[in-house]
Amino acid sequence: MIIVLAFIFFLNILPLIYGFSSSLIYDNSFTLKIFLSTLKAKYFYLSLFISLLYALFSSILSTYISIYTAKIFKKIYFPFLIIGWIIPPYIGVPIFRSFLEKYTSFNTNPIFSFFFSVFITSWFLIPFSTFFIYSHIQNINKKYFEVFQLDSNNISLYYNHIVIPNIKGAISSILFLNFISAFKDFQVPWLLLEGGAPMKIGITFKGVIGATTNLEVLIYKFFYQNIDSAYIGSIFTITIIILTIMYSLRKRVKVSFKITFSNKLLTYLWLFTIFIFLIILISLSFFTSPSIYIKGNFTLENFRIIFHPTFYQALLNTIIISVFSAFCGIILSTFFAFKLLSLHIGEKVLEFFNFSKIFFGLHSLIFIFYIFSKIHILNTYTSVILVIVSKNLPFLTLLSYYTFKSFPKGLYYIAKLDGLSDNKFFFKVLLANNFPLISSLFLLSFLSGFNAFLPPLLFLYDEKKYPLSLLLYNYVGTFSNHYPQWNIFAVISIVILLILTLVTTTLVKIMDLSQLKYY
Repeated sequence: MIIVLAFIFFLNILPLIYGFSSSLIYDNSFTLKIFLSTLKAKYFYLSLFISLLYALFSSILSTYISIYTAKIFKKIYFPFLIIGWIIPPYIGVPIFRSFLEKYTSFNTNPIFSFFFSVFITSWFLIPFSTFFIYSHIQNINKKYFEVFQLDSNNISLYYNHIVIPNIKGAISSILFLNFISAFKDFQVPWLLLEGGAPMKIGITFKGVIGATTNLEVLIYKFFYQNIDSAYIGSIFTITIIILTIMYSLRKRVKVSFKITFSNKLLTYLWLFTIFIFLIILISLSFFTSPSIYIKGNFTLENFRIIFHPTFYQALLNTIIISVFSAFCGIILSTFFAFKLLSLHIGEKVLEFFNFSKIFFGLHSLIFIFYIFSKIHILNTYTSVILVIVSKNLPFLTLLSYYTFKSFPKGLYYIAKLDGLSDNKFFFKVLLANNFPLISSLFLLSFLSGFNAFLPPLLFLYDEKKYPLSLLLYNYVGTFSNHYPQWNIFAVISIVILLILTLVTTTLVKIMDLSQLKYY
């Protein structure tokens, strides 16, 4: 228990303290100068406005579509949901970029780039949102549907009048979660256009604020340019304050969604884009030219890359990170949840712990970077694994807690009568009889580790330790990369998606999706 609490303090609480204190120290002395100047800065308010608008549009669009995708969940579209869920942004965003770069002028049109970024962010949020809403729909009494069928066969009418009113709380929750996720999104705006397209109004003394330069991108640019940590700390502190205010107001937000032709149309558009995504990915992999503008000749030579030592090393690094992250996450979360069950304030502790997860993002990773640099664990697998486990721990603990809470207490008392200690009961009885939970925790943790991009990007600088995410990033980079190798990128992406599909389809048959309602 002490180890878990120390882990939480070190990676969840200490970065908040470090970030806040950094905003008050400049030239080795205490001052409010930088913090107050940030509150007056044009670049900050532009970036904040973009973050809020970006999050608002992304959360509404993703939730609106997810309501209908949850309705058709059991049909033939389920494979598309799985594919959409496992596609990491470091693959998805560059593929979208390859299409937009070739056929549009999105890199010079601020409005176009902003709304395309919103669409792509929503695109990634839809699968989990669908699983979440579907898990709540499954809890609705089936007798409602039986009674409704006596009067009407209109399923959409049933959803609008029975289902949606009964899951309003769940819809509000996922809307809020999507808002927070989009507010903190770094990968989409960065990998698409590095925070662009440029705007005339965005010219400031700290650089150009583009149409997608949200607060996370702004912080990363400051960090990359070695701007004093006081400026980063000031933006970090204000970001934390804003997230806290949003969290406190989440229950006051009233939402009203319905099944209409619009979200049906948008759902099928989303499904169609998955199909288009796969076509683009496959087509890029079979041609000799690395450019998207020159098609080249058909070839299978590109697939030789999967026999190259660089690919094997990156794959091995990824497996090490994802497997260790999964096992550490499972052990820590289940044991912590088990101990919380014996505390009177267990649920309050759990609630606070899950509240802290909204603060995780690039803004907090910057200060974890500073902490890791002081204890000399940068450029190690350990630094990446610790952060991934820290990110996953609140949710995994939440799932474990409510699963264990429903476990028959009689078995615990029988075990105690037989002289079984709490620790032996935990390992030999509780974990042994909750295999669907363990499968769920492993899948969620494994995907998080396998798809990790930000922690490796910040903490690893030895290419021999790069996971697949950074290997792909090296091939196509960001929009400013003048010599991307799209064909090699596509081949490796296909291999990654095949691995993720195999793991996910195997474990999703065992895991209980209804557990996502506790998120």
